[in-house]
Amino acid sequence: MNKKILFRRLLFSLIIGLCAVVMVMGAFEGRDFSFYLKALLPTAAGILGLASTFYTSLDKQKTDQMKHDFQEAASNHFDGCPKAKKLFYKGYRAWYGDHYDAAYHYLKKAVKAAEAGRAKARVLFLIGRIAVEEKKTGRAIEYLKYALEEDPSYDMAWSNLATIYFDSGQPGEAVKCCENAIFYNPRNAFAYNKLGGYYFKTSDYEKSVPLFERALKELPQHPVLRMNYAHALSMAGRRQEALKNYQAALNAGYRDPNQEILAVLEENLAMAGRLSRESDPAMAEEA
Repeated sequence: MNKKILFRRLLFSLIIGLCAVVMVMGAFEGRDFSFYLKALLPTAAGILGLASTFYTSLDKQKTDQMKHDFQEAASNHFDGCPKAKKLFYKGYRAWYGDHYDAAYHYLKKAVKAAEAGRAKARVLFLIGRIAVEEKKTGRAIEYLKYALEEDPSYDMAWSNLATIYFDSGQPGEAVKCCENAIFYNPRNAFAYNKLGGYYFKTSDYEKSVPLFERALKELPQHPVLRMNYAHALSMAGRRQEALKNYQAALNAGYRDPNQEILAVLEENLAMAGRLSRESDPAMAEEA
């Protein structure tokens, strides 16, 4: 359960409990009716506040974004399954509002109601995503694999599974998942980015650079992808391109207020220059 929601529930429950204690004490003391009217207001506020934690409320801007994202997630996968789609929408909305308990409730019903494998896969995938956010790794892997059993071509499930494997120290499995994601969807920018990040960490910059470049071909305005590309270019010793992409990342919204990242890029470029000289016998002799 989301910690903020849990805190609110405990707070409103405490208010209700304290009001109940006050009213019971008032009854023993023989207080008049006006006393109970005064105690009724905070009691009602506590009850309404507690009830609101079970209702997924979103502001208009977030609701519009949620509906847009839901349409992308559902697409035409729920054609012929109106009941499953309705339950999926309720679960999706609850997840968007960080009401994980309510989301699980609706999504498990949606799985049972869904008839098409592609529809089930989308619901199971979202259950896996929620498990990731709750840091329940085992459960996340389980449901993402369930999703892939229903629809092996679901590239987002492969991509999210890759993230879990990378984070849990299983790069071999993660690379396979990224490759599967790209096989089923050659336009999956995040799978290219994850593979690029893997090869960057293993110092294979010749492989990482084109992968980041391919990710940016799909999402050219994405600041994180652009900065990752700049890092890879810096380690490859491509100074002008690295600094150009660093600036492009800043223009796209990436923040580097103290220029700490720029300093890292400069260090990378200096290191790449030294490695290049050491690997070139002629340059080494001149030095």
